Amino acid sequence: MTLGCRVYSPGHGGAGVCLVVHLGAYRLMLDCGLSGLDPYFDLTPPADAVICSHAHPQHGRGLLALHRGFPDLPIYTSEVTRALLPLNWPVEPGLTGLGTVLPWRLPVPLTADVTVELIPAGHLPGAALVWVQYHTPQRTFSLLYTGNCFLANTRLTEGLRLADLRGIRPDVLILDGTAGTCKYPRRKQQEQHLVEAVVWGLTQGQRVWIGAGGIGEAQEILLVLRTHYLLTGRPVKIGVGAGVARGCDALGELLPFLPEPMQNFARHQSLFWDDRVYPQSYRWQGSAPQNFDIIVACTPPDVDYLRSGDWLVLWPQGESLPPDMPTQPYQLQAHNDGAATLQLIHTLRPQHLVLVHGSPTYLGDLAGLPELRNRYHVHIPQAGAWLDLPVGLPLVPSPPPEHTGSYEGELTETATGIRIDLPPTVTNDPRWLNFGATGLVSARWQGEDLLIRGLSPQEVLAPPPTAERTCAHCRFYRGQRCTQPDSPLMGLQVAPEGYCDAFAP
Repeated sequence: MTLGCRVYSPGHGGAGVCLVVHLGAYRLMLDCGLSGLDPYFDLTPPADAVICSHAHPQHGRGLLALHRGFPDLPIYTSEVTRALLPLNWPVEPGLTGLGTVLPWRLPVPLTADVTVELIPAGHLPGAALVWVQYHTPQRTFSLLYTGNCFLANTRLTEGLRLADLRGIRPDVLILDGTAGTCKYPRRKQQEQHLVEAVVWGLTQGQRVWIGAGGIGEAQEILLVLRTHYLLTGRPVKIGVGAGVARGCDALGELLPFLPEPMQNFARHQSLFWDDRVYPQSYRWQGSAPQNFDIIVACTPPDVDYLRSGDWLVLWPQGESLPPDMPTQPYQLQAHNDGAATLQLIHTLRPQHLVLVHGSPTYLGDLAGLPELRNRYHVHIPQAGAWLDLPVGLPLVPSPPPEHTGSYEGELTETATGIRIDLPPTVTNDPRWLNFGATGLVSARWQGEDLLIRGLSPQEVLAPPPTAERTCAHCRFYRGQRCTQPDSPLMGLQVAPEGYCDAFAP
């Protein structure tokens, strides 16, 4: 038996995801993150039904145009996703969520032969894994689509529980491979580093602009700032951009669907807005932010006043900015890293593994791992392709994708340092343009491995820290504690404005 998948858009390089799986004669569209329907669809409906995994733009922004083009095409989502989808479109009177709500963990028949079940996926409130089963007289075929999922908890979501997947052995797993083989710090560490960067800027007398992602990430940042012990009680005013504020209002209406800790928090104070306790948060209408210490906004900060030394601009790692805009990157991931992705794959053990939603180089790194190539049929589909997914064929290990895997170089010691010679397969990779853009690198030991990272132009152009000898400016200041072995304060909690003779800039 051959299942099939029409790939309208696999989500490479930040583009949206839109796939149509063929289950016998039935066609099921998984997400519609297209920015426009032309030239994808003509006058014929492209599917018999649509399932939207979650409300992020790369997965749902095309649904309104799809609905208006094909009003009779059924659209299914979770209840929270249905409520959040309008955030992808301009405010329009009378416009509400699209589609029919599906329950959690209950198989729903779409036809006599096809059932679909939603499984909570973490990542974003309402996000779902889509489990599709196609029943034939010979056997039942199973397909699982992850959309985006996240194993760890965040403030707004409970992580995907692998126990919820017990007993699911999909023939086909269509997987979000956004992170490739990258390793991310723990979520708490990412939050800590973000807040430490904010506090550092404030102690320098700067104001802080935080560029936030879409729905979910921006609100997580605001909650982190409002509840983190480094900022609690600090006389700080946070301005929230209009796009972020709209998402805050939408999530505030969905409080019963948020994790219990957030519901408990909201019983004592407003979830996002509060002018009674510090740090205070207010709506910012987009004029010059005269009275705010911190701005959280989705709009790219391409404004002249941010180029002065009065502002510290924090921007999501990997996102592009004008080249002359000094920024510091931060991480606040709600995607599985490489290790968690492998854990999920090996838990499900599919026959076919289809990698979507990520840069081709990252997906290629993941597909090139021998532990995947030797166990599963691995596919990286291209836009416009038709993908056959035959079930039951013996596995023939495939060669790794071109330009993936590990590379050997040559290390030469000189009188002043070392020289590393790398093969063209590394320097011809598109990622080298970012890695080697400035010719400067930072390096640190991780066990027996030496990790080398290229410094971006934004980091090089960022204003250097002052020579003020306070704990906030000391490289051994971590998590409001001193980690300087030579300091009498070693291991103790210290204030950012504190100091000692063992200061190290």
